[in-house]
Amino acid sequence: MSEDTEYASGKIKKIEKYLLPGEHIIVVATQSRWKRGGKMVNPGTVYATDRRLIIRDPYTLGLRADITIIPYDKISGVRVKKGLLSTSLEFTAPGMEGGRGTVVKWGEGGVGEIDAIGTQKATKIASIIGGYSGGRTLQPASTMSVADELAKLADLCSKGVITQQEFEELKARLIRGEKPDT
Repeated sequence: MSEDTEYASGKIKKIEKYLLPGEHIIVVATQSRWKRGGKMVNPGTVYATDRRLIIRDPYTLGLRADITIIPYDKISGVRVKKGLLSTSLEFTAPGMEGGRGTVVKWGEGGVGEIDAIGTQKATKIASIIGGYSGGRTLQPASTMSVADELAKLADLCSKGVITQQEFEELKARLIRGEKPDT
């Protein structure tokens, strides 16, 4: 096990009891202790799962922690703010305000900001949030478009892997917004 894997595994153990059955953690990002906006003592940790954000805000020398859970369907916008020395993840979750606010700084209109997390992890979390919508799990945003799927099906048809009739049926399902089983 690499040092990074051991580190993430230790962080995951701290929130295991908050995970739903079958829920998977995709990214773990901890605030910097040294960068602007970070926390020297007890930095917060953001967990992006396949269903929601879980934000752990430790206090009392790390013996206790506030947990904020935000389902992706409650997040209406997200952006990565890259500064000269630090990166912030800003998201809009209407109705989510208040709390201790040390890891998530809540502004007006449910705009939350998490400061001093790594640029790569902030970008990955923003991408994950962007790939989920409407309270149901969707494929990440980088999946193939309908046009790409149609091209793939046409190629399978031309190679004789599927029949012309199967191609037409799968094409109709794609156009209706259904995912074909190929």
